[in-house]
Amino acid sequence: MPWKLLAFIAVMAVVLVFVGFNLDNRCDVSLVFFNFTGVPVVLTILGSFVLGLLAAFFLTLRPVKRTARVGADRGSAGTGALPAGDAAPAPEPAAPADPAPSGARARKPGKRR
Repeated sequence: MPWKLLAFIAVMAVVLVFVGFNLDNRCDVSLVFFNFTGVPVVLTILGSFVLGLLAAFFLTLRPVKRTARVGADRGSAGTGALPAGDAAPAPEPAAPADPAPSGARARKPGKRR
């Protein structure tokens, strides 16, 4: 059997045991203008969970701000020129070439194997 299915079944079994033991536990929920008396604790927890899911869902729907690519809106139209006062970044120095990989012997130029 797939492990995800087994994990889901195990989590659902724990949730069912939790619900079964807490069906008789009741609490009062007080909103600003309304009072609910005798609400099962399980429903209070489930309602809080659903409200948290909805809040997270709507907070992730806001538009993503994209950063402008370097040079996309800078300078004159398409010439790639930088505005006054901006200097082009200095190129990185090239790393020296390694003549032979570590642990390998260098071959002589005229000799073939």
